[in-house]
Amino acid sequence: MIRQNRLFKTVILFLFTGIILAGCSQDYSKRYYQSIPQGFDELCQRAIDEWKVPGMAVAVVKDGKVVFLKGFGMAALPDSLNEGVPVTEKTKFVIASTSKAFTSALLANVMDEYKEIKWDAPVVDYLPDFKLYDPWVTKNFQVRDIMVHRTGFKPYALDDLPFFGYDRDELYALFGAVQPSYSFRSTYAYNNEMFTVAAKIIEKYTGKSWDEAIAERIFAPLEMKNSTTGNVSFYTAENLAQGYRMTRAKDKEEIVVYPRTDKEDAFTWLSAVSPAGFVISTAEDMANWLIMHLNHGTFNGRQIVSRENHDMLFYPQTIESCDSSRLCNYAQGWTIEQNNRGRYIRHTGLAYGYTALVGLVPNLDMGFVFLTNNGSTTDPQAAIARDLIEMYYGNDKSTNFDDYFTEYKKSLFAERERRPQEEQEPVAALRNSAYTGNYHLDIFGTAKVYERNDSLFFKLKDVDSYLEHKNGNVFSFGVPGAGRFELTFKTKGNRVDALTFDINDPIGDFKKR
Repeated sequence: MIRQNRLFKTVILFLFTGIILAGCSQDYSKRYYQSIPQGFDELCQRAIDEWKVPGMAVAVVKDGKVVFLKGFGMAALPDSLNEGVPVTEKTKFVIASTSKAFTSALLANVMDEYKEIKWDAPVVDYLPDFKLYDPWVTKNFQVRDIMVHRTGFKPYALDDLPFFGYDRDELYALFGAVQPSYSFRSTYAYNNEMFTVAAKIIEKYTGKSWDEAIAERIFAPLEMKNSTTGNVSFYTAENLAQGYRMTRAKDKEEIVVYPRTDKEDAFTWLSAVSPAGFVISTAEDMANWLIMHLNHGTFNGRQIVSRENHDMLFYPQTIESCDSSRLCNYAQGWTIEQNNRGRYIRHTGLAYGYTALVGLVPNLDMGFVFLTNNGSTTDPQAAIARDLIEMYYGNDKSTNFDDYFTEYKKSLFAERERRPQEEQEPVAALRNSAYTGNYHLDIFGTAKVYERNDSLFFKLKDVDSYLEHKNGNVFSFGVPGAGRFELTFKTKGNRVDALTFDINDPIGDFKKR
């Protein structure tokens, strides 16, 4: 009887506690879920005032509705010729690597129509000309492997090659020439060019370019009326924010901002990797993108991506990083972070004067996008986003903004320690005529080393550079937009037989003809 009474009291206590918690949950929802948390607007403005971000457009979606949509700062800063242009919700930005999720969603949309395309099927089933350096990897490389950064290349492999003059199709062919530095599927290493493979499948089955397919299958049904791709409108888009760079002042600890003037370099690189980084959009349009994802692939009652394929977009595949507070995996164009709050799905982008952050928090049925014309760091958006998440959880004491800003300034204003270069015993170069001639490597093409005014020059596609001697048979050459590269001549006996140059992963030898 005593045990029954205790059990009865326990049940009553449990039910009572549940009622209290339910009431708290209702108050919690009423306070936090129906509008943007108090103080968020001011937090965004601080990024402009303190961090010196030129301009930023922000959208927040909650429970299927847009609860915040606003522009901050300037799309073009005032100068001697104009008074400046303020950012609005309709200001266009290059969204950089947050474009990757558009390509993965587009591929999923195409897979819904063409059922023969399977995530677990080999890419060569659909693209017979697809080739990687290792024949076994080529044969076993699945569609699900394309966009998850585990190919075996080092980070940012092939990223410099567009500046040599290789276009998107040529980069696709070069996958077979670059030797991997890691085992297949063993190591997370960020890569832009592999998204071209997804685009090739899309283009084969739709019969349209990636640019046309994304406009027809994603932008149009999502009513993203001011969204486009840079291949189409980078030079002509109205209301496109000017890109800027943030750095430290030369003579004092102060953040200064100046405009990017390398638009041609930007187009050269972004057009070559467009499926990974060349969507142009607005905060207003991106709000619809968030709504679709939070509703499992549906927008305004229309299924843009099936539930099955949409779930696959967020299925963790490659471990990025982990520590005591979070585990981060990469999925199809998204980072899936698991932390003590639950799941935080996100991706950043940074390219040529623009940065972006897109995030989804399923537990809160909330998503956000931050688009800026600050091309130096995504830290402001990352900090504001984490504070926003905490605000929605009822924690108004979060200090992510201050913490990130402190670390950013510490890094920016730190004295750069110059590492002493390892001294090498100087070795003279051979006579110039020993190096001159044509050198060939399949797919890469033919390079030429020639002499002019007693100096050596290196020519390969669009590159035509003076060769600066470093030591022995090692020289360096410059590539506009990409920097300097080390070139090594190889000898066989007493004769120069080949050359190679460093693009991170090994590319093999250009043989002298």
